[in-house]
Amino acid sequence: MKFSHLPSLALVALLTGCTALSDKATDKQASLNDTLPKLTLQSVLPAVANNKQCNTQMDSDILFGIGFRLYDEQEFDAAKSCMVMAAPKHPRAFCYLSMIAGQDESKTVEQRNIEAFNYMAYSALQNDWCAEYGLYQAYNYGHTSVPKDTALALRWLERSSLHGYPEAQKDLIETYEEQGNLSAAYAWTRIMAKADDTTAADALKTRMSPAQIADGDQRYTELSGQVTSKQAMYAEAREEDVGRYSAEIYQDYPDTFKGLSSAERYDYVKQSMYKAIDLPFAKGRGHVLSYIVVNRQAQLKKPGVDIAQDKKIVALMKDDELSVEETIEQALSIVNKTYR
Repeated sequence: MKFSHLPSLALVALLTGCTALSDKATDKQASLNDTLPKLTLQSVLPAVANNKQCNTQMDSDILFGIGFRLYDEQEFDAAKSCMVMAAPKHPRAFCYLSMIAGQDESKTVEQRNIEAFNYMAYSALQNDWCAEYGLYQAYNYGHTSVPKDTALALRWLERSSLHGYPEAQKDLIETYEEQGNLSAAYAWTRIMAKADDTTAADALKTRMSPAQIADGDQRYTELSGQVTSKQAMYAEAREEDVGRYSAEIYQDYPDTFKGLSSAERYDYVKQSMYKAIDLPFAKGRGHVLSYIVVNRQAQLKKPGVDIAQDKKIVALMKDDELSVEETIEQALSIVNKTYR
């Protein structure tokens, strides 16, 4: 399966909420759900034991973040345990569980395929765009235990697109163009475009009749009230990032969260992350992570302080020769000497 990250990002259910679908679209989704096996959380998730990486007493967003980190490092067995613990509150975990299941060489090909499909199917029933896109791929190419069914694949691709996944929307436009359905391709091209960018839509219009353009405009109007917005998708990705940053800090700099409740830790990481993203020296995840860790230690010594105003620390952040670990170590040294 190919997914763009948030990649890796990274993407929980839409915490900001999906735009309400029309009754027609809701009915269409319900009928699509009927094509899937009736699965329960208990039937899909295996039993897993606490381990040195994860345990059931940990916050679910941290479990998800650790699972993501382990998956990224190809520690699939450990990643699976963490994702299973996170999954009840983080439907996105099912997508990673599906990909992990597909690589489990301890099981037969049939067992792997069934397990991978069931993870996707259960999550798709929760309206997760990642799983819906996975089902599109499964039916479009005829793998993970299901026969090829391009008509059904297209329906899942449409649903993932409605739930805002850009990769699905790109594939949907290409599919519609291949089918000669230029009105639908035109409507989705307008959905994907930035507010003031009409280049791609204008290119399509040169191949369309006036009737097709009118139909495309009507479809666009209808879709505009149904598709999850770019703003909501951005907010969702940032919610996942809170878990990823929290997990990395929990593992590598555990003193950062000392004295904070789960809710306080979550709020601090979220607010600090948004602050760091907008800082002029923040050019990547390492800068954001460094800011979250160092600023917390500075605030413990001097409440209300913001290290973005400290010229020495900012100079460290700007130094491309330093690793993240070196930046944090040297910045904490400044904090310990300066803030008393």
